[in-house]
Amino acid sequence: MNYFYFFVFLFLAVLILIKPLIMPVANKFLKATNVTPLGLITAIIGLILIFFSTSYSYWQETLWTLVTFIIGILLMIRGVVIIFYFDSVKKILTVFLRNYYKWAPVVSLVFISLAFLVITRDYLGPEKNIEKCISDEVIDVVCGFDNPEDMVMTPDGKWLVISELGGIEPFGKNESSFIKLMRLDDRKIIEPTLTFEQNDWGHKTCSRDPLDEFNTHGIDIIEREDGLYQIGVINHKPKETVEMFELFESDNAWELRWRGCINADPNIYLNDITFLKNTNFYATYMFDRGITWNEWLVDSLLKKTTGHVKFWNGDRFNIVPGSDGSQPNGIVLDEESNLIYIAYNSGDYVKTYNISEQKLDKSVFVEGPDNLVIDGEYIWVTELNHQAGDSPTCIYAISCSLPFSIIKINKTNMEIEDKYQFRRAAFGLPTVALPNNGIVYIGSFHADRIAFFHTSPEK
Repeated sequence: MNYFYFFVFLFLAVLILIKPLIMPVANKFLKATNVTPLGLITAIIGLILIFFSTSYSYWQETLWTLVTFIIGILLMIRGVVIIFYFDSVKKILTVFLRNYYKWAPVVSLVFISLAFLVITRDYLGPEKNIEKCISDEVIDVVCGFDNPEDMVMTPDGKWLVISELGGIEPFGKNESSFIKLMRLDDRKIIEPTLTFEQNDWGHKTCSRDPLDEFNTHGIDIIEREDGLYQIGVINHKPKETVEMFELFESDNAWELRWRGCINADPNIYLNDITFLKNTNFYATYMFDRGITWNEWLVDSLLKKTTGHVKFWNGDRFNIVPGSDGSQPNGIVLDEESNLIYIAYNSGDYVKTYNISEQKLDKSVFVEGPDNLVIDGEYIWVTELNHQAGDSPTCIYAISCSLPFSIIKINKTNMEIEDKYQFRRAAFGLPTVALPNNGIVYIGSFHADRIAFFHTSPEK
């Protein structure tokens, strides 16, 4: 609805400046003798908008519902004024038409201001102070993380493998980060032991000094044909690479061996990765390095194409035809159905990509979708229920309480099955939702915690 109002207000801003289009309507109104039906229709439309906007929970805290409510009030007032004060309205309109180009630019500027207001802001409610990492009545949290951006489950289903993000431009600095493990039964957090082997799972052109730092991002896991477990992680430090690790069990825990890396274009940011069974993979190219906050904001507002999906065939990256979009983010492959599911973060859509036909197919609207998780017949994705202009202060906070949702999508028809909404919770800015035995674990690109909630009664 924010974008609906954005384009409506822009249209009105342009229309009011074109006097030849306005005059016939204005003259017809001035010549009318009975405007009671028009007044009644206007008032009824206003009443409908009032009921529609107030039917939403916390409507007064969301900009587009508040705008709808205000428009409804104004239409009701306009309807009453037209019916009972028609002569006064005609006098005011006549004065306006005589001084058209004196007042029209002012009205146009008001519409333009409203257009950019609704596209940059959405959440108007209070922000909860969640500097202290404490569970609340809305959601449970586990402390001890640093931007837990993405996560996968260990093969035994007992641990989460969590990729922490050190930051990317324009949201922060390129700082070091790595992987943590969390045991599910007692939520114990460990930093896995990392050893280095030969580069036999990467590409011969890529190398890494064991002393080099990491800045990890999207993550995926696959069981190889030789029975070993391979983890692939998008990495931004000291250069743009995809890092390959072997995950192996040791002393009732899990450890990592570095097994290689793949160089990526140093001028771009990759975001997420999804494996094929043969360990080739798809990765999302999000946007270019060096992008400024203002450039990112304009690209986001205008839904500009900023990237695409890439395919690693074992030797080189190739562009996936027809996968272009606004900030490709999360990606997951359903190899049996030959479909890729792609989250276009700034585009506000999760879409299917048909590999055989090489084109995007079905889609579902989701605000700011991030990483995707397949769980049986469903896809789980996070949703940001706010606009870019609501969150700049969050970048400087430890964690942010802006509203969000966790969405469960039927992967066959791409319809939303369930939606769990959170407001003023001890968590925010979610990036991944991973379900496991009736509990959904949530990561964030900017938090010192992960969160979880129950989708079924606790046992």
